[in-house]
Amino acid sequence: MGPIRYIFTELWRTLSRHRTLCLVSVLSMSSILLILLLFMMVLTGVDSYTEQLESREEISIFLNEGLSRPDVDVLAGRLRLMAGVDSIRYVSKDEAWEQFRADVGDEALLQAVGENPLPASFVVRPKPGYRTAEGVRSIARQAETLPHVEDVRYAGEWVLRAEQVTRTLHQIGAVLGLIILIGVLFVVGATTRLAIQARLESLHVIRTLGGGFLFTEAPYLAEGFVLATISSGITILLARAIHDSLAEGLFHLPMPTTDVLLGFAAVSGLLGLLGSWIAVATLPRKWLL
Repeated sequence: MGPIRYIFTELWRTLSRHRTLCLVSVLSMSSILLILLLFMMVLTGVDSYTEQLESREEISIFLNEGLSRPDVDVLAGRLRLMAGVDSIRYVSKDEAWEQFRADVGDEALLQAVGENPLPASFVVRPKPGYRTAEGVRSIARQAETLPHVEDVRYAGEWVLRAEQVTRTLHQIGAVLGLIILIGVLFVVGATTRLAIQARLESLHVIRTLGGGFLFTEAPYLAEGFVLATISSGITILLARAIHDSLAEGLFHLPMPTTDVLLGFAAVSGLLGLLGSWIAVATLPRKWLL
């Protein structure tokens, strides 16, 4: 029997004989990996929300009353020259009032307001590199120093808070990933050691007959890889079920792309392989002699 066929034969024999042990290992790893995958989905959603906030970030620069057209043009030119400004748009008093009427839609309330109290303004859109809380704030500070500017408004604090939350979640993700790594290695290692203990006599016979790595350690490395890969598949199915169950609700978890899921499965399989290798490498040598 060739070594490759022997590896698959022994792998199937181990999975068949130790069904309960393998099932417990798969369920344990699936639970651990599910925590990681769900956290990745939450982190993806937060990243997407932060990017949306940054892409919508605009600065409203309200002007003093009674500005002449030449003054407006001069101010527009100075705004365009400021660092970080991508584009500007002038909003006259009348345009601002029409937009306000469209947003409110209540004629009684509009009549109570009376005459148009809204000032003219410039809406400034930052360049991509400035669509952060600090970038928007730097543009706003420059605009506040310009003549004929009455007030400057922006939503930079919301972006700053979202960025802080994102950074914190990334740090938590790094720690969680390390814990998951240790957990998978422990589960696979324990399973491998128990499987080897159950077949010590046959391993000794194979060693005596001259069987090398492919006939002794390799089947257990394959077992760790297969169990971890199966666990990742179950994890992905569970994550998909959770994603679908939340699709109609207010809280939505974005499902990772196919490439990310394939990478997740591949990394999980490699973790299983590594866990088995560590277990075999740290066994008392007398077990394999």
